[in-house]
Amino acid sequence: MNRIPERRRPLFVLAASLAVLLVVAGGVLLVGRLTPTPTPTAVPTASSTATAVADPSTPEGAVRAFFAAYKEARRTDDPALIRAYVTGEQSSAYLSVQGFLLGQKAVKKASVLTVQQLENINVQSTGDSATVQLVYTEGGYDISLDSAEPLESPGVLAPRDVTLELQRIDGRWLVETYEAKSR
Repeated sequence: MNRIPERRRPLFVLAASLAVLLVVAGGVLLVGRLTPTPTPTAVPTASSTATAVADPSTPEGAVRAFFAAYKEARRTDDPALIRAYVTGEQSSAYLSVQGFLLGQKAVKKASVLTVQQLENINVQSTGDSATVQLVYTEGGYDISLDSAEPLESPGVLAPRDVTLELQRIDGRWLVETYEAKSR
């Protein structure tokens, strides 16, 4: 880690987190192929912002609640803020967010999101499992974790294709995995 320039460390931590996420997701997908799958039902929606209804009794609402909590967690680097929206602290979704936030915290910065769009949301659910695919766009700026002073000018990142796997537990949909890919 000491040979990696300080300003590149968050990218290194994010890349390592994404690599772990991909390995876990690959394992989950491999195990999923070993069992027969019922025919899924698709419910496309045309929602476009993360601030729309975040009702965890539906897969889309649970995803919106997860991203709203993620937005708040980015400002404080506190992964505990998403805990209520994931299946557990060992879920790959939680570990990915935690890895990113701890990387930010290690270099004493946080982020203010001024743009957070969820578009082209497609929900496929079967029983107590659901897959949500969407296009995610975020924008904002980094701040000093100590002083909350901006460290850069606001900007918007390129949209990413995101796939989330959810489980319904006690009537609530919770995020198990989160995978983002460049378009």
